[in-house]
Amino acid sequence: METGEAGTGQVLLMGVEQFPTTTDPRDEPAAGRTDWPRLSFVPDLLSRLGLAYKRVGYDVLSVAEPDRRAVTLHSDDAVTSGTTRIVHTMSHGATAADLHRSPAAAGQEHIHMVPTCGTLGTGTDVSQWVRTAHQQREPTLFVVDLCRAGRAARLSELTRVPDGELNAWVIAATSPDLPAYDGRFSEAVADVLERIADHGLDTSPSIRFVRWDRVTRAIQSSLNALGSRQVIHTTRVDVSQELPELPFFPNPRWRPDVRLERLNDVTPPVRAFVADLDAEHFMSRVGDHFVGRQSQLEWLAAWLDDDRAGGLRVVTGAPGSGKSALLGALVCSGHLTVIDAAPDIRAYLSAQNPEGVCSPNPFLAAVHSRGRDIDSILASIALQWKLPIEPERQWTVADLISETSALPAVPALVFDALDEAEDPDGLMRSLLMPLARAVRADGRSSVRLLVGTRRWRAGPLLTLADRDSGLLDLDDVPVQEIRSDLRNHVLRRLSSLPQYGAPEQRPIRTALAETVAATLTDEADRMHEWGPFLVARVFGHVLAGEPAPGSVDAAVARGRTVPRSLPGVLELDIGNRPDSADLRAVLAAVAFAKGDGFPIEAVAAVAPEFAPEPAAAPGSGLRGATGRRLLQHVRGLLDAGSFYLRTGVETDGSVLYRLFHQGLSDYLQDRPYPLDSEAA
Repeated sequence: METGEAGTGQVLLMGVEQFPTTTDPRDEPAAGRTDWPRLSFVPDLLSRLGLAYKRVGYDVLSVAEPDRRAVTLHSDDAVTSGTTRIVHTMSHGATAADLHRSPAAAGQEHIHMVPTCGTLGTGTDVSQWVRTAHQQREPTLFVVDLCRAGRAARLSELTRVPDGELNAWVIAATSPDLPAYDGRFSEAVADVLERIADHGLDTSPSIRFVRWDRVTRAIQSSLNALGSRQVIHTTRVDVSQELPELPFFPNPRWRPDVRLERLNDVTPPVRAFVADLDAEHFMSRVGDHFVGRQSQLEWLAAWLDDDRAGGLRVVTGAPGSGKSALLGALVCSGHLTVIDAAPDIRAYLSAQNPEGVCSPNPFLAAVHSRGRDIDSILASIALQWKLPIEPERQWTVADLISETSALPAVPALVFDALDEAEDPDGLMRSLLMPLARAVRADGRSSVRLLVGTRRWRAGPLLTLADRDSGLLDLDDVPVQEIRSDLRNHVLRRLSSLPQYGAPEQRPIRTALAETVAATLTDEADRMHEWGPFLVARVFGHVLAGEPAPGSVDAAVARGRTVPRSLPGVLELDIGNRPDSADLRAVLAAVAFAKGDGFPIEAVAAVAPEFAPEPAAAPGSGLRGATGRRLLQHVRGLLDAGSFYLRTGVETDGSVLYRLFHQGLSDYLQDRPYPLDSEAA
């Protein structure tokens, strides 16, 4: 027995290579026995699988060449002990036909593991193991590499059990009626286990176990790559429902952070506000967060708390002017779901400016419309306002407005990124304009609507807001106010950096922050082309990677070099990095992500298109690498470029990547190729 390190539980691993043969080929096998050819691949696979399961964290009980008695004893102990999480078998599979019995006698669903003695019985019936395991308190997984193994995954009485109540799960090498070949299935399982140990199949660090559908798809993909035509069969699941957390494959990237887990449970249209404010990391990267726009925050927070004021406010401005951060601060301070998940975010915002936070509001809904259509948006709003939900109800705008009249208070809706929705113009005309104009019987607005958008294609909405003094243009703010906010933003960032932290560094960081703020605001026209807050934030990231200036004069000189546009500061940062061309190509690929983002497989598929030709060394760079090597290279580049990324979670638990700002996406979509490339 080999002992693992992580205490995940035990794996029972049984494999049979040698089987008895009849002494005379003319003789019929005895009842219950037949001739089984040798499986020469089993010893090597037993060794590889044992190491792979151990790397994932299991204790491994590896049993080679078990006879009928050993198979019976070990399987019975594994199924009933409560400590064995996985049973993995490799052998021949026997059915009623193999045993020269009628289907009625043996049962159509039965599949036996053939022991080294070739004698079968109740204890070798894998299907019965599965039935027994379902009656236990803890879940057990059966990984079955036998011919016709799919019979164990298709037990009729278990197909009627809800997923959340099922305690026996099966991944089978093939269908109920087809053979399995050469241990290819177990080879694919070993491959996937090794990848889980390396990087958790890129599962989000917020998820403790690699999810069922992620693992099973990876096994089938690996099986295909081995040239096998086998199609695995697994326990059937209800795809319309969320799968339970199955404790079979620990995610090595998991970080036990209850706060992040709660935030990831927040519905995506609301969670996006947390991400845009970078509020997921308030506790670990305080100096990198949005600071400023205090007077605008105070104005909007007071409006959200006063349902007698006008019903529409619109925030607009240049890319990077702080629209999403402004709205994110309001949502994170007032939306009950976010407050419940991470109350420290509201506390942080309140500590900065108590007048700039709105009151917690049970009728505050928030929708980040990036990549969303009107049906999903209506459903999200209705859910957040706790309107009557009927099964499969298709909400309309008229229904939504009608139902709000029954609420005890006027509900509020923060609606950001209108320009990033699937159909911005259609959403504006069919949803936002009717909501803005709707009135209750008592004369108050039916909805308090706050919208964040760029100016393009939102003219009617901006005109309506401006008519009621509800338009906030972040570009139309006094330069001195913007400069002061920028100074505070940069100063907070510098104060968090070790190289600027000593007492004697105070005049240096002050001079640098003041110079950066002054430089970014000394030409009003250029300032409104790219929001200075976004440029300052990226420049702060550049400064974090270099030594502090040695004097006040040097700090002033460095501050004057700040680029005045997002493209300029981005290219400055990337150009100073190792693998700069490949990093730029990966960021360009992510720029094309829709909705909540691209998984790593999509990034790896797109990024080589934007990379330079491979260097002389074979297999180097994005264009020179393939398969696993390419994925590993992309994984490292995503880590290196994490400052520019926001992550989400796909339904299978994998990480989704998108750029942290739409202005950055726009630029890299327009110029995805290296600037010195002929394709650019």
